[in-house]
Amino acid sequence: MQQKYSGTIFFAANSIGEPQDIPNRALEQLREAELVIFEEDKPARRTLKQARIHRHYLKMNEHCDSEALDATRKTLESGGNVIYMSDQGCPTLADPGQKLAELGFMLNAKIKVIPGPSSITAALSCCPFLNGPFHYCGFLPRKKEPRRKELDKLKQLHCPIVILDAPYRLQNLLADTQEILGNRKATLSLDISGEWEEHLYGSLSQLRENIANLNKKLNFVLVVSESKP
Repeated sequence: MQQKYSGTIFFAANSIGEPQDIPNRALEQLREAELVIFEEDKPARRTLKQARIHRHYLKMNEHCDSEALDATRKTLESGGNVIYMSDQGCPTLADPGQKLAELGFMLNAKIKVIPGPSSITAALSCCPFLNGPFHYCGFLPRKKEPRRKELDKLKQLHCPIVILDAPYRLQNLLADTQEILGNRKATLSLDISGEWEEHLYGSLSQLRENIANLNKKLNFVLVVSESKP
């Protein structure tokens, strides 16, 4: 028996630096969907420009979600289409979107994913020591002591570790990671698909030296090699 759905909600990948990387299907849905939801205004305007349209949209982030959730409910219950795009990469992966996914399943909406750019898979694609499972821990705590405690837990893992953080905390993150995990090999992917894209490989101490004079705040993904038994 074919399952009966209400409307459809699309979770669409956005570019992580190069607007031309936005999937064509995502651009089509930005033009056609009854409801469009973004995370923030500036990336929303940039993405709509890439789609060559000007239209109304709602925002969904940690500071505002009630209007977007209410509008999503109404649109899906009436059989319409909703598309959600976070600022960069894939929704719900170190980005908002979980509440929309929960609502979509609760309403028995048809769920569709438009895959595309992801800083995590991009960084792993050029990793020279990834040959099996890895641990994705996302953003570590902002404050020093909680961050160090979390790193101490990660020390017990025997697989590569993927870490994200805000650009201005990169130096402190590398220092804490080296001190607690040891001077392991790691890759540091900076500004993936952006103007300043660079992928570095070496020990954590070498990476710290390489970026010591970095005067730009760049998004990054740090992949730390597994501990040796």
